[in-house]
Amino acid sequence: MRKFLYIALITFAFSACKGINPEKPKSSQEAAPLPEAKSSIYFPLEIPLSSIEQKLNQEFKDLLFAEKQIPVGSGLTTDVEVTKTGNAKLSPYMDKKLMFQLPMHLKGKLNVEKKLFGQTISTAIPFDEMLAPEISFRPEIGEDYSIQFADVQIEGWGRPLQYELLGYKLDLDPLLRKHLQKLLESQLVANNFQGVNFRGVLQSAWQNFSEPLPFSQNGHQAFVTTRPHTLFLTEEISGQNLKLHVGLEGDVATTVGQKPAVKSNQLPKLAKNNLSKKGADITLPISIGYAQIDHYLNTELIGELFQIEKGTVLIPKKFTTQDFGDRALVKMNFTAKRTGKKDLSGDLYLVGKPAYDSEREAIYFEEIEFDLNTKNLLANSANWLKQNKITTEIEKRAFFPIGDYLQEAKTEIRKHSDIQTDFASISIKNPKLDVLGIYTTPEDVRLYLHSTGEVDVRIKQL
Repeated sequence: MRKFLYIALITFAFSACKGINPEKPKSSQEAAPLPEAKSSIYFPLEIPLSSIEQKLNQEFKDLLFAEKQIPVGSGLTTDVEVTKTGNAKLSPYMDKKLMFQLPMHLKGKLNVEKKLFGQTISTAIPFDEMLAPEISFRPEIGEDYSIQFADVQIEGWGRPLQYELLGYKLDLDPLLRKHLQKLLESQLVANNFQGVNFRGVLQSAWQNFSEPLPFSQNGHQAFVTTRPHTLFLTEEISGQNLKLHVGLEGDVATTVGQKPAVKSNQLPKLAKNNLSKKGADITLPISIGYAQIDHYLNTELIGELFQIEKGTVLIPKKFTTQDFGDRALVKMNFTAKRTGKKDLSGDLYLVGKPAYDSEREAIYFEEIEFDLNTKNLLANSANWLKQNKITTEIEKRAFFPIGDYLQEAKTEIRKHSDIQTDFASISIKNPKLDVLGIYTTPEDVRLYLHSTGEVDVRIKQL
């Protein structure tokens, strides 16, 4: 009877330690879905109105238009010649519009023909005026990525254009408005104004954004690639500047091995963006293969002594890791040296959730459960297995440092956002880097890094 109770007690002690089957993760331990990996960068481009003004003045020739024998009613005609006398002055106007004044010289004559005693008598009444028409427009970035003039309106002339010449009333407003509007349509509206084009800076930002970021450690090479899909741009008048709110968004993926080929994609159609979005927000899913973790654990821990209790030392012989649902499984082949007793060997299965230790900058395992597999039933039920000493020792020593990854990530993020063009220099200032989460997949441990930072833009020239 005592022998039967002793065997039953051993069996109960053995069954009290949960069996861990590496081949069959429990349904309650199904892997958590991976978060979406997206990246975005928003930055303002502030274009001084003086720069646009300079380009604008290059569009107009000195002679704006000239025409003769223009009917003005009541059998009268006029000859007009309009020349530019100075440079246009650009300034903000109302909401979302700009205005420029174009100083001009209006010179002409009113042609009068009358019959007197059967004879046709012709006379010309000259007029000579200095005008400063005020022209408003709404600046937009067109499909060719240059500034376009929308909703062009002649708001006024700087003085009345109604004249009374020797009893003849003459209103030149409709005439000049028609010709000037035609000139503006030709010079500015019909995609002819190529003074300021942003294709270069937008193309550079798009290419930099999609350039794979390399990460390497212990001879393993991986790349994080952003696949941009949306280019945002919204215009805003801000003081004496035209501010362009530019944004890029894309999905992020990780590849291991060779650098992925990136096609030179054409810029997409522009989309309007939310003006409240600012700065860089980049998610980097870093892939750490189980072979990398195995290599590190085997290099650092094989032959180490784990003091379990007085007279019992655990010596690791080999480590292998894999996923186990939403956790990671570490298999440790070991030898246990016991004073005055026979040595034991076997496999210790440890299952824990990967977590991040900011002080050590390392991945470690928490909420560890373990199971023992030896040929010795008494060892399986030994008292030291029911204590926390094994898990405590494992938590202390079984970790995977990622400090190099974090430092490399900061460096690559700076490169990722360093956009240099003839027009502007764009970079991220002091990017902050946090560990967003750690997840297990059948292929690797996925480390999600989250970086934010302010974007510094310096305009060089137009």
